[in-house]
Amino acid sequence: MKTSKIYFLLLLLLSLGSCKDYLEEENKSNIIAEDYYKTQEGYEKLINAAYSTLRNVYAYTGTSSAYMFSAGTDMYVEGRTGDQPRSLSEYRNLNPDDPYVLSFYTNLYKSIQTCNTALYFNANTAETANLPVRKGEMQFLRAYYYFLLVQTFGGVPLVTDRITVPQSEFKRNSAEEIYTFILSEMNAALELVPETSAQYGRVTKRAIRHYLAKVHLTRGYESFGTAQDFQTAAQFADAAINNQKLNTSFEDLFYPGNDRDPEILFSIQYDATSLPTSTTGGNGQGNFFGPYQGGQGAVQGYPWRNYALVPTMYLFDTFTENDARFDATFMVYHYARYYDYYDKKADRANLNIRFYYKPKWDTRTEAQWKAEDPAHRNTATVIPYSLAWESSQRTVADNASPTVKKFDDPKSQFSVGNGSSSRDLFLARLGETYLIAAEAYFKAGNSSLAAERINEVRRRAAKPGRVAEMTISSADVSINFILDERARELVGEFHRWFDLKRTGTLIERTRTLNRDIKTNWFDQGINPFLGADGQAKILRPIPTAALDLNNAEVQQNPGY
Repeated sequence: MKTSKIYFLLLLLLSLGSCKDYLEEENKSNIIAEDYYKTQEGYEKLINAAYSTLRNVYAYTGTSSAYMFSAGTDMYVEGRTGDQPRSLSEYRNLNPDDPYVLSFYTNLYKSIQTCNTALYFNANTAETANLPVRKGEMQFLRAYYYFLLVQTFGGVPLVTDRITVPQSEFKRNSAEEIYTFILSEMNAALELVPETSAQYGRVTKRAIRHYLAKVHLTRGYESFGTAQDFQTAAQFADAAINNQKLNTSFEDLFYPGNDRDPEILFSIQYDATSLPTSTTGGNGQGNFFGPYQGGQGAVQGYPWRNYALVPTMYLFDTFTENDARFDATFMVYHYARYYDYYDKKADRANLNIRFYYKPKWDTRTEAQWKAEDPAHRNTATVIPYSLAWESSQRTVADNASPTVKKFDDPKSQFSVGNGSSSRDLFLARLGETYLIAAEAYFKAGNSSLAAERINEVRRRAAKPGRVAEMTISSADVSINFILDERARELVGEFHRWFDLKRTGTLIERTRTLNRDIKTNWFDQGINPFLGADGQAKILRPIPTAALDLNNAEVQQNPGY
């Protein structure tokens, strides 16, 4: 019994399974992995396998990590089917046996072990030309995974060695120790990787500076953080910005085919030829954040939506009529064929509109709006701003609210219940770097510089002629304003749960701005965040499997 427990624990935490499919294809002659990784070809394949683990961590199929990043926040509520995990959306039933939490935890440790293996062979390979750079890439990637872990679970086991024999005991390090490790590794990686890379997608200094800023910013809120963390975060963020302005329009930044904009600092790479099938294994980000659209996928040009997470009224309300990001984020004009928006971009004025989602600042009547272009609008359904926009289990009509269009991919292929895109998934981009700098300066007591960084984001977001209306002063800056600006800028970009957890606003903002949590629990006099021990569920639970199979004494997180 104990032997099987040991092997299962090793499989759970430290398996190389996340890169198996990639490596087996290249090992056709049955070369022993130990020897293969020592060759230049084998080592580069191992590095590529380590990068590919990002796809597993951000996978959208099965127990999708998208819920870990976005559910149970002020920006998204449960979609109409009810198939999404209420444990993550509403907290009440969140427990250590949650399959989504277990999948996230396991995928991260599998990915870390792949990085550990790549770092081990960095000192044991015949490949010589790029070894220092590859070491830096792997140090950063491993540190990045630990950053996801420590934000989600607090202290976790720090495993830095390549594991080749079963182990049954993993000490849980403190959160402070994990942050110290992350910063040490990222700073070491910063010295090894180049400013830019000829091979797009590899880790560069700017990407590491972005994350060093974010790690210091996040640690600054912890009990063991210091005011210096905020100063350092601001310095790293400004170094990552490097005086670069946000010159690409928000619409164009997310337009299909613009995956390699200069503003993108780090992303998960996808390519149609690398996906398991034409309809699986790709980027599913676009599937999560919108209501059901109807139609038959690519046949009629409608994207597959699993209507799992949909925008809250707070998210709609936080935009103003001066902000071009509203139209660039949501499909306000829905043409007779959804993808005509992309396929017939130059001829949109001559296309019939199927739905018009009339925002609250449009004061025209339906008749007035249609009279402006009767040839293309008379048959349209006008859906004015209302509580029905919060399409959900309570609002079951298809197309009830404008869908998030930022991640649409007209080239993706569809099958029943699936839609797989080969668009890249942006993890770090310059717009967020500016907002990291703003938050760091604000926490460091410099609201003036915080406002300057925010104003660069809002300058790009302003509709033509509306820059003055979008400009703020230092007196406007607060944590809530920064969170609102991050909401407007980063819809669907897998940051929100971390944002609220970092700033200590998770409970307050979800209890007031998330309808599911408010009406289902707080309005009934129940605080879903409180566990049986009376402590709040701010961290996610350590999975039961990881506790039961670990012979070390590891305590569960508060609230569970």
